[in-house]
Amino acid sequence: MIQQRKPLGIGTLSLLVLAMGLAFNFPWGTEKVKISHYLFNLLNLPIYSNGHQGFNIPFIVAIIFWLSSVLIARKYQTHYGTKVAYKVGGFMLISSVMIFPLYGLIWVIFH
Repeated sequence: MIQQRKPLGIGTLSLLVLAMGLAFNFPWGTEKVKISHYLFNLLNLPIYSNGHQGFNIPFIVAIIFWLSSVLIARKYQTHYGTKVAYKVGGFMLISSVMIFPLYGLIWVIFH
């Protein structure tokens, strides 16, 4: 029996979008440079919503990467890599959305 491989296509890009979302906030190198902080400083945008504290805006931007990865993987399920992108992106999306209420609760208690 010959087994067919899944074709490459637009759904395969969901893996790339997922990797971009993970790499966006990951500290790289010995100096722990984050691509998101570098881009935000280059564009003169604040990293935090309230000066040096508050919501981490690059983290919110990474959520957009994970959401788009899940949506692409869900739409093109027959393409190569979409199953992994859907599961990992869904996990990252759910866990990051759950962090916001927890962050608000900790902010109220300890501030």
